[in-house]
Amino acid sequence: MDIVALDPQHKKEAARVLTAAFFDYPMLTFYFPDPKRRSRYLPWYLENALNCALRYGEVFVDAELSGVLYYLPPGHTKLSIWEYTQNGFLLTPVLLGLRNYVRSMECEEFVASTHEKIMPGRSHYYLWGLAVDPARKRKGVGTALMKHFMEIADIANKPIYLETHDEANVAYYQRLGFTLVHTDTIPRYNLRIWCMLREPKVQLEGK
Repeated sequence: MDIVALDPQHKKEAARVLTAAFFDYPMLTFYFPDPKRRSRYLPWYLENALNCALRYGEVFVDAELSGVLYYLPPGHTKLSIWEYTQNGFLLTPVLLGLRNYVRSMECEEFVASTHEKIMPGRSHYYLWGLAVDPARKRKGVGTALMKHFMEIADIANKPIYLETHDEANVAYYQRLGFTLVHTDTIPRYNLRIWCMLREPKVQLEGK
């Protein structure tokens, strides 16, 4: 299966794939509790995430654009508020509503703080998102994207860190060689996170 870098001209199509895959994702249903508003604004929200990944990291897709993987590289695994606003998130308080925006910021800060506690000063890749169009699941698209990404990390001899807010994803990443290193609950909101880490495979000379 061919894996290629996302052409920015196809960014909206990639955001539609993310929206279909993440529509019922626990963290995003918390940010956008009204399904109608979620349908309207989630593509915008996820397209902005792709803006950030394209600018500071990388985005990969399969040739048919049925799956999307995006990550941040070693040395730039945390984005500032300024970097978010530069890439389209300026209207987030308006589109989420002030109450939901405040709650989302508390959650994002907790997740970022947990990330820093687990990987203090350690150079690593941050898997920000992996999604497959629900109509194309179980066809190996996600695994092909992950294998491509893991090869990049192995060549660089760097670990990959991720967190998921859906416990159903834990077993999938464990099959790919990730270890569950931490679980937590975001205070006040009873939102769970599962933090996982994959150490690089040793690259043998001549292989």
